[in-house]
Amino acid sequence: MNGTIPIHIPPLALTTDWHALTRQLADEVPTAVAGLLLPTALLYVSIYAHVRGFLNLYKLLTFTSIACFWACPWLTPIHCGPLRCLQNLAIAIGTMKMLDIFARRQELPEYTASKRRPAPWLFAAIALTELRYESFTPNHIRLAGGRQRFSEPLELAIHAGAFAVLQALPQKYAAVLAVETLIAIYIIWTSMQLLLRYKSSPPLFGPLYLADSLSGFWSETWHNAFSSPCESLLYRPARRYLPRYGVPVVLARSIGILGAFALMAIFHMYTLQPILPRKSLRRIGYFFVLNGLGTVLEGAFWGRRRHWLKTLLAWVFELMVSTWTIKALHIPQGLNQVPWADMCGPVDDF
Repeated sequence: MNGTIPIHIPPLALTTDWHALTRQLADEVPTAVAGLLLPTALLYVSIYAHVRGFLNLYKLLTFTSIACFWACPWLTPIHCGPLRCLQNLAIAIGTMKMLDIFARRQELPEYTASKRRPAPWLFAAIALTELRYESFTPNHIRLAGGRQRFSEPLELAIHAGAFAVLQALPQKYAAVLAVETLIAIYIIWTSMQLLLRYKSSPPLFGPLYLADSLSGFWSETWHNAFSSPCESLLYRPARRYLPRYGVPVVLARSIGILGAFALMAIFHMYTLQPILPRKSLRRIGYFFVLNGLGTVLEGAFWGRRRHWLKTLLAWVFELMVSTWTIKALHIPQGLNQVPWADMCGPVDDF
């Protein structure tokens, strides 16, 4: 061993596997999209009905839409694992969107992007497509003071550079793969954000290297695309109703936080179920549960105080939990090891 890193670049010629993959995607992508059109349309019409005041119709369409979302895998079955993940992602997002709006049906957020309220059809379209409700008040955009002013394209370039540097390191170390995975998620989501956002949209992530606590990482640094259902379905009910039964407010708040992390555990496990074995899915679930526990314990000990030791412990904890999780996911050791042509192949369940 001389310390050099052997690099194997698989040939990109259009082999039989690539032809088969192309044909499969050409067949299944339209099928997956077509299957999601009906529940998405029902989701839109239900929001429109709510805006127009047709509340009984809204309730009927809400649960009809949810049923149609969950019928998609049976009505339009697909076999490519990553494509099924995207289908599951759409089903989960649609379900959380419907339940989120239903939980807040008595007090929908107010449109504040302009002084003039949009027409009901446009209001419904905006409410449907905005996960963070950027055009509404209240919304779930939480960036620490001063971080709103950073350049998202510049930060994307910085994180892409960090990812490239990590790719040059030995990929056999789980800690390297763990950090690469976090940065890869940042790069993918931020790239989508820059392509699809409004001109006035706030950043989706804060700079990862500025995270100074677990609570700050999950509420201000990491993306908050699903904060709204976490709050309306779990955190707020726990915070509001448990104290009525004698539960201390602090404990009720902690239960709400753990519930939100549990929802994200279920969300990620369901989304990734087509491509990961059961052991890996359980490890992902534990990742979110442990982060919930860590966040609650950090808040109980440190509160809102900032301290270098708090930051150090948060980074050590996150790196340890991420490394432990990544060991069960069988992540390819470097981009050059990703079996692109076999990505729709079967998954061993163990």
